[in-house]
Amino acid sequence: MRTSAIALATSIVLAVAAPQAAGAGAASPFAPARSATPCEGGPLFGVARAAGGRVLARIGRRTLRARPAPRIPLPTGVYGWSWDSPPGCGAVALGGRRGRVVLIDLERGRRVGTLSLGGRWDVSQVAWPRPDRLIGLTGSFDAPRVVTVSVPAGRVVASRRISGRPWAVDVTSLGILVLVGPAERIGTATLVLANPDGGLLRVPLPRIPAGFDEVNPRRLLGRQIVPGVAVDEAAGRAYVVAANEPMVAEVDLASGAVTYHEVHTGGGSAGAAPVAAKGLAYGAYRTARWVGEGTIAVAGEVTRTRRDWRRAARKGLPVTRTDPYGLRLIRTTDWTATTLNPLFQSFTLAGGLLLGMNSDPLSLGGAKPTGLVAYASDGRRRFTRFRGEARGWLRAVAWPYAYVRDLRPRRTYVVDLRSGRTVGEAGSNRPPVLLVR
Repeated sequence: MRTSAIALATSIVLAVAAPQAAGAGAASPFAPARSATPCEGGPLFGVARAAGGRVLARIGRRTLRARPAPRIPLPTGVYGWSWDSPPGCGAVALGGRRGRVVLIDLERGRRVGTLSLGGRWDVSQVAWPRPDRLIGLTGSFDAPRVVTVSVPAGRVVASRRISGRPWAVDVTSLGILVLVGPAERIGTATLVLANPDGGLLRVPLPRIPAGFDEVNPRRLLGRQIVPGVAVDEAAGRAYVVAANEPMVAEVDLASGAVTYHEVHTGGGSAGAAPVAAKGLAYGAYRTARWVGEGTIAVAGEVTRTRRDWRRAARKGLPVTRTDPYGLRLIRTTDWTATTLNPLFQSFTLAGGLLLGMNSDPLSLGGAKPTGLVAYASDGRRRFTRFRGEARGWLRAVAWPYAYVRDLRPRRTYVVDLRSGRTVGEAGSNRPPVLLVR
């Protein structure tokens, strides 16, 4: 999370502004926000459905309903999945179709311009690391590009192709971080950082595999490996967590230097899961977040072919089984791992809490739904809600609330993360896409 605010000029109108210099202190039309901000602690914004299309609106945290004002109409194809704010958080950039990025001044409650990254593809990720620089990830899955443009002029500073398929993307104050792997096979993962100056740092990680290998056209024999990426922005370091073995690559984002660490627990290696032999379906997936104080949180899952897959196929049953990797904390001081919950396949970080929920842990015999469980960053359990109940899934989190969707009946429960209590129900059947990290 960005902590420094930069004084920004307020007298420039975006549509007629002259091109800006490349320095970090270049003028920008957006003032640091005091009341309107998508940053932590400020008002909540989201992209909501409205008559005639979608709007960017302030969202009620207890209701998930769009408030009457402001409601800023958005172009077709802007859904809120790709966005970022500059330092100061007085504005937001929303990625859209055909390389377009919409800029909105939150202080004034209006659209102030559209930047073009070129091409005909959607902008899948946006980073606004400096007031005068915006970076977008666009292009096809097989041939993605990172494009850096100046703000507010919209001049293309750099357009670089990323060799390989992107398997993980992280928007940071340093730029856009992309983990790529080779196309059509499993091979060496490469960490790519696109910075605000238009530079591109490529760091091959030969000990971290990634990619997809469709060995058999029937897809039964395919293999996929997706590592997780955590970023310590303050230290300028990234940690790439291998998905198929207990290994972490530590990358210095200034120099590109790499150090590999084997992860251990008191009982041996953490989560060792060797790749299945060629000819068997296999998938390993990890997500990771830096939670501070030398700690990386990791979750994921492993999918393998069932031993009786032929019999299962004849009966129309799944031929694979998926086992949760669990939520684990890796300490970078000694590279040991602790399992907080063996049933989690994913997690969310909010307000210093690690949140997870698994309503269908079928892969572990006798396991019941976990409910919503919250842990402090030191691993202590804070509370459990809906224990043992098949309550759907954790839909979204906007501190200090979590929103749990229940399919029977169709309701969204609002849980206060400070107390662990259910404090109401969100009334929207089509909740907005929340602008939260």
